[in-house]
Amino acid sequence: MYLLHRGAQPPARVVGPEAAALSGLRNWCAVPRSVCGVAHAPSAVLDAAPGDDRFLDYVRELTQRDGAQDAAVDVRAVTVDPATAGAGRIEGPRVSRHVVGPNDALAVVRDYLARGVAFRSSRRTAVVVEEFIAADASAQVVSGVREPFAEKVAVVKAAHGVCAGGTDHAGAADTYLVRRTDLNILVEWIAEKHRQVVPTPSGLTERPLPAALRNRPCLTEEQIRDMVRISLVAEVELGLPVRLELAWKNGAVYVLWCEAVA
Repeated sequence: MYLLHRGAQPPARVVGPEAAALSGLRNWCAVPRSVCGVAHAPSAVLDAAPGDDRFLDYVRELTQRDGAQDAAVDVRAVTVDPATAGAGRIEGPRVSRHVVGPNDALAVVRDYLARGVAFRSSRRTAVVVEEFIAADASAQVVSGVREPFAEKVAVVKAAHGVCAGGTDHAGAADTYLVRRTDLNILVEWIAEKHRQVVPTPSGLTERPLPAALRNRPCLTEEQIRDMVRISLVAEVELGLPVRLELAWKNGAVYVLWCEAVA
């Protein structure tokens, strides 16, 4: 079991480069409370993460709040081949957003782990469970895009509310092109936004966006630059251009996921 928000620094060949990078980024920005468990080998009965009951105990802790209401988590699973030394994932990630309460969360985690122990090879499944962030605004950053530009730029897409699928907004999103060398915003396109994804006790749902917000930027220019700074640090972690999923809540930015892009 690895507590990623505490900077556990797990080896990429064990948990995959994404979870390892997430742990490394906590020195630069906020990471939601998150735990990673790994299904290592085939098993006849799966009642917990193989060899580590603490993983499921921590999943329960993440989904329990003081009071009557259960908390929500996001669950992601990636298939890792140790033979690649963490150079890249085999498939995935498989994502379950806004899973509410310990019963549903444990069912999703056990399902992902069961798929992992089914492999008859050195492959393994790393499952990351993280506290759900009810974002005021969410964003995706791709750190390095060249074509059709003369130099590499970072591309930022931002919208109000939550990204329902991790990278998909409910509708149009503000788009920025940011020069990597000096973080100068070269292009700014503010979309007319009509809907947002919000959490409810029964799951994520789309709702109309208040009229006053529809033609306003979701985030400030400094917040856009902050996210590009984080993406450049993530490039160093992974050694390749990256795609980041981020959430802004009460003025703080959280990195939800980080993956390399070709």
